[in-house]
This record gives sequence, structure tokens and C-alpha cells, in this order.
Amino acid sequence: MKLKTRLPDCGILIDSRRRRLKSGDATHSHDHLSILYVVSGHGVIEFQEKQFDVFPNTVITLQKHLLHKLLDKPRQAMTVLSLYFDTERAGLNKYIVDYLFASEKPFVLPVYYAENIKRNLRKMLYEQGMKPPGYKLAINQNLSLTVLQLYRAKLDLSKHPKDQTEKTSMERVSSTVDFISKNSHEQYGLAEAARMASVSQRQFTNLCRKITGKSYKQFLNRIRCDKAKDLLETTDMSVSSVAFEVGFEDLSTFYRSFKRCFGTSPSSFRKKLTI
Repeated sequence: MKLKTRLPDCGILIDSRRRRLKSGDATHSHDHLSILYVVSGHGVIEFQEKQFDVFPNTVITLQKHLLHKLLDKPRQAMTVLSLYFDTERAGLNKYIVDYLFASEKPFVLPVYYAENIKRNLRKMLYEQGMKPPGYKLAINQNLSLTVLQLYRAKLDLSKHPKDQTEKTSMERVSSTVDFISKNSHEQYGLAEAARMASVSQRQFTNLCRKITGKSYKQFLNRIRCDKAKDLLETTDMSVSSVAFEVGFEDLSTFYRSFKRCFGTSPSSFRKKLTI
């Protein structure tokens, strides 16, 4: 069965439904590239005589005209978001899209990627439904960001192929710490970091200390201050600009943290460089 999906003129459609149409339980295909995101529940997807279990945060990429069937497990009905798009009309990078769709095997996102993807999808649903001024541009930008984040997540998973559902608490915290280290400019508090690793705040704090030798706050401030030190050494950016870029939203907090790490203020550190 071939299902026709009419895309709006921006070339992007996002569909949200708690229960899929009856046609979803039958083998069918779509006439556009599609990305399915499992928000909750448990089921299986079948295509080309292959079957894969799918869980929350599973991403499924489907080529045009690929026959498939999505089925719920008993008493575990899935909530699935579906993105349909035309690469050229949506202005997406073909290389990135081709990489995402090169394999039919679904992949499960680590929670720290999943949080960002879900945020993008909610924004797209809002823009598509409410149509505020500039909504087409907003939908396009959020799709581009979603595709880019999925591309980066898939690259990371190719380097660390262990199934996300099989990782231990220590491995999940370690992966989260590594992710936050690379993205320390973002505002990830302890509560959000623990949620990313799927552990309690107390457990995250204990495991973070085992991994880094520091509390979460100390670890985060040190990473930010190391990046700030590099910017002070290699750029002419103002101290306040450096503080903002590395993730400090309060200048006095930046000064205290920097002095605690390096024994001098950011301004004094920069002055010494010119002597």
C-alpha cells in the first residue's frame, strides 16, 4: 500500500498521533523521506523481511517508497512523531541526509540528544499548528537543526556502538559528562544532567565525582574556565564576552570561578600576557 502525503509549500510536515492510522498496521510506504521518532511505548518495525524492536527515543529513517509496518507491543501502545520532507525544498544538506538514511536500522538516542530533539519537534508542532508570523521559517530551521543533531548523534553512536538500553549507570553518566564537557556553554544544571543519564541527582553526583574527581558544579566550572583561559590567550574578546561564550551568565560568578582555578582574575591573567 502506498500512502500519499501532501507536503505544504515549505516541503516539511510533522505528524503527531497517539495511535497510528489503521494503514500503519499494514505494510505500506510513503512518497517522501520520513523520520519516525518514538516518544513512548514499545513496538516493532518490519521492512524488507527484517524486524527491529523500537523503544522510547528510537529514531527510524525511511527512504521513499520503502515498504514497512509499525506494530505496538501488547499494552504498550506507542506515541510516534513522523516527519515527512523534501530535501531540496527544505534546503537540507544532501550529504548529511544521505548519511542519516544510509542504513535502515533504527537507533536509540542517548537521553542528552533526545532532550534536544524532542524540544525541536515540539516547536515544529507548535509552529505548524498555530502558524504565528514566520512559522514556515521556524519549521525549516527546526528541521535543519533536528537533522544536524541526529547526524551528530549517529556519528557518536558509530564510535560507541553499545546499545543505549544496555549501558550501566556509570557508562551513562560517563557519556553524559563527556557530552556536557563538549557543550559546557549550554545551561545544563544538575537536575538536567541527571535526567540525561537516567539516574537520580544523588547518584549522578557520586558517579561524577568518581569519574572526574570533582563535584558536578566544580567539574562544569573548571571546563568553562579552561575554555575561557584559551579565549583570553588567543583572542581580543572582552572578558564579559568570554564569560558569556563559555557559559557563565553572571560575570561575578565567572571571576570567582576563574580565580579559584588559576589564582588570578581574568583581567589580571590577560594583563600578564602582555608583559
